[in-house]
Amino acid sequence: MRLIHALLPLTALTLAACATTAATEEEQAVIDTMNANTIVPASAQERLAIQSQDMLTQAAFWAEAYELNPSDREAALELSRALRQLGNHRRAAEVAQQTLALYPNDTDILLAHGSALAAAGRGAAGLDSLRRANQLDPGNWRVLNALGVSQEQAGQSEAARLSFRQAMELDPGNPSILSNLALSYAATGEAETAERMLREAMIRPGADATIRQNLALVIALQGRFDEAETMARVDVTPEMAEANMAYIRAMLTSRRRYDTVTSGY
Repeated sequence: MRLIHALLPLTALTLAACATTAATEEEQAVIDTMNANTIVPASAQERLAIQSQDMLTQAAFWAEAYELNPSDREAALELSRALRQLGNHRRAAEVAQQTLALYPNDTDILLAHGSALAAAGRGAAGLDSLRRANQLDPGNWRVLNALGVSQEQAGQSEAARLSFRQAMELDPGNPSILSNLALSYAATGEAETAERMLREAMIRPGADATIRQNLALVIALQGRFDEAETMARVDVTPEMAEANMAYIRAMLTSRRRYDTVTSGY
């Protein structure tokens, strides 16, 4: 957003005042302030340029645009995405849900809503939105990938794996989809299968630190803690890696062996 001097409104107000009675000093001060601080929507160039900024700056930019005009589809969508990436999943879901009242059949908004809920661990609550998005755009791998995550969180492992496989058919080389499929197997105790898939995902173009951390987790689930900790230390501090391994050791000795393994995207 940017602030501009609105000369035409000031002229109109001044002419109207002359036709009746002169504005008081206090009234004129208010008029001057309003005209010097008129907020106008960001230009297309400004909206494009903000994409190169850090996520916190992007969130602030889109929050201002959304506050200015809650019906601004782009602002709502980008704000929801930014909030989700910053970890404010609840607010991300709220923004998307409010926007769905205006755009009930918008695939991107439906995806943003379901994805935010899944990121908050409430995948079951986002199933309706993601299923609607899939009906509207059945060839969208992102929708299918998010749907699989939500189905896994809802305890629907078979349906989740089907969604992930359908997503992979649409984007065969995507390491994130394969990683999510692997975690689905890990969640049901099939850690060896999950490890094989994650190792394949690791060598695919675009593989990131998240996939390596998932692989470290699956290796640890099989009791190979030293190997898992060495791998985990590539992306986190030694202290954090050690804490993660301690947590997994505790998990393996409890009844909740695989309950805490969840998919991401």
